[in-house]
Amino acid sequence: MIEQNRNDALNKVFMAISELSDKYAYVVIIGATYHVFDVPNAFVVTATIYTALGVLSITKSVFHEARPFFVSDITPTKCWLEYGNPSGHSITSSALYLTVWDLMCRRFQADKSQRRISLAFTLFTCFLIAFSRIYHGVHTYNQILLGWMFGISLYYFFCHVVYNDMIRFCSQTDRKTCSELFFNNGTFVFYAIYAIAIFNFLFGNLIHPAPEEWAETINRNCSKLSGQAYDDPETENFIRFNLASTIAGSYLGLIIEQRYMGTHKYKEFNKTTPFITMLRVIICTITGSPSLAGLILCPSKGIHWTTKLLFKTVIPISLGNFYLFGCSKYVALKAGLINTRMVQ
Repeated sequence: MIEQNRNDALNKVFMAISELSDKYAYVVIIGATYHVFDVPNAFVVTATIYTALGVLSITKSVFHEARPFFVSDITPTKCWLEYGNPSGHSITSSALYLTVWDLMCRRFQADKSQRRISLAFTLFTCFLIAFSRIYHGVHTYNQILLGWMFGISLYYFFCHVVYNDMIRFCSQTDRKTCSELFFNNGTFVFYAIYAIAIFNFLFGNLIHPAPEEWAETINRNCSKLSGQAYDDPETENFIRFNLASTIAGSYLGLIIEQRYMGTHKYKEFNKTTPFITMLRVIICTITGSPSLAGLILCPSKGIHWTTKLLFKTVIPISLGNFYLFGCSKYVALKAGLINTRMVQ
C-alpha cells in the first residue's frame, strides 16, 4: 500500500530522514558533541553509537531474518542488503539520540519541563526514522520494535550503568599503563564483539545459508533500481559492522591527546562564545576533512567489497575519529579558539 502511494517528493523526504541515522550523521553528531560536551562525555556518545553498530551486526547474523523485499515482490527505494532484524536505523537512532538528549540535559541543567519537551522531540525523531524504513520497504514492524528495544537498552546502559566509570576512565588515560589501556573491560568487549563478527562472516553462511530464492527475489526487485548488485547478507553485514570497529580511532586519539598533545588539561576548552565556537568547528572541520576523503571520494558501486570496507569505511572514519579526539583540540589551541582556563 505504501509502495503504491510513493512519489519522488516523498522518496526524497524519507531518504533524508533515514540519513539522520546513517554513517554521515554519526560523523556530524560525534563531531558536534565533541565541541559541545567535554571530551569524556563525547566519548560516551561515541561508545554508544559504535556499540550499537556492533550489537546490530551480531544480532542480524543470529536472527538472519529477511527484509520484506528479500521474500516479496516489493520494490524498495534503495536496496540495503544486510539481514533485516533488528532494524539498524531503529537501534542506532534510539541509542544515539536518547544519549545525546540525556547528556544535553545534564550539560545545560534542563528543568523538568525542558527535559519532557526535548524528550518528546527526540522520540518523535526516532519514530520518523523508523517510519521511513517501513516507507522504503526495507523493514517490518517487528524489526523496528526489536531495534528500539536494543537501542533504549544501550542508552540506559551507557548513561546510567557504566557512565560514571567511563567518565572517570576517559579522564585518566594518561595515568594508565599500556596493559590497563588495552586490556580492560571495555577493550575486552571490543575484542569479543569483533571476534564474533569475524566468526559470523566466515561461517555464518555455512551455519544458516541464505535461501537461493532470496537471491532471485532480491535481484528481481533490485534490478528495477539502477546500479544495484546483490551480495550475500553476511558480507554486507560485515562491511557495515566495521563502522563499529572505527571506535578504535577515537580511543587511540583519546590516549594520544592525554599523553602527548598536552591539551587535556583544558577541560573546559569548549566554553567559548558562540562565534568562537563556530570558528573552532569550522577550522577543525576543514583541517580534519582530508582524513575523511575516502568516505566521500571512494565509489560505493563497482568495487570489490574489501576496497569498500577499507577505503570507504574503516580507514577514513578511523582517521577522522583519531583526528577529532587526538589532534583537533591542539589545532584549535594554536588558532586561539579554545578556553585555556584550567580547572581541577
